[in-house]
Amino acid sequence: MIVAMLSLWSELTVVSDFVSEIFGGDYPVDPLKLHQIAARAAAVYLIGLAVVRLGKSRLIGRVTSLDVLLGFILGSLLSRGITGHASISGTALSSAVIVLVHWLLTLGACQSHFFGRLLKGNAVLLVKDGEQDKAAMQNCHISQHDLEEEARLKSIEDVKDIHLAYKERNGEVSVLKGKKSPHLVEVGVREGVQKIVIELQNG
Repeated sequence: MIVAMLSLWSELTVVSDFVSEIFGGDYPVDPLKLHQIAARAAAVYLIGLAVVRLGKSRLIGRVTSLDVLLGFILGSLLSRGITGHASISGTALSSAVIVLVHWLLTLGACQSHFFGRLLKGNAVLLVKDGEQDKAAMQNCHISQHDLEEEARLKSIEDVKDIHLAYKERNGEVSVLKGKKSPHLVEVGVREGVQKIVIELQNG
C-alpha cells in the first residue's frame, strides 16, 4: 500500500514538474519564458471560451451595457492570467464567477420587464412620421447630423421620410422608413386600351 502511494506521489510530482515547465506554475514566481507565455495564452483562451460558452454570453451576437462591461472585465482578468500577474486557477474561477453573475442578471432581465428596464434602460422615440423630438434627441446626445447619417445608412435620403426612429437600449439608432401607399395619378382609355397610372408614395 505504501509502495503504491509513493509510486502515485512520484507520478504526480513528475506531472506537476512538467506542467510547471510548460506553464511556469499556476502562479509563477520567476519571470515567464516565451514558451510559457505562449502556453498560458492558449490555456487561458480555451478557459475563457469555455466560460463564455457555458454562460451563454451574447458578447458577439448583441452588445448591451451588461455585455460591454463583461467584455472589459473578462479581458482584464484573462490578460493577467496570460502574463503571469494572476494564477491560472484564479483567472478561471474569477472569470466563471463574473460570467455567472452576468448570466443571472440577464436571466432576471428576461423574466422581469421592470428588472430589464432597470439594467438596460428604455428605447427612446426620436422621430415619428418625419417629426423629430428635439428634446429626446438632445437628452440622448444625438445631433441632427447623427440622425441624418443613420438615415443615409438605411438608404433614406430625407429625415422627413422616416416613419419611426428609436435610440435603442444598446445605444444604436434604429430607423423605419414610411410605408408605401398607392396614389392614383391617371386613368384613361387610349386606342381601346385602358391606362391606369399609380404612384407609390411614402405614407
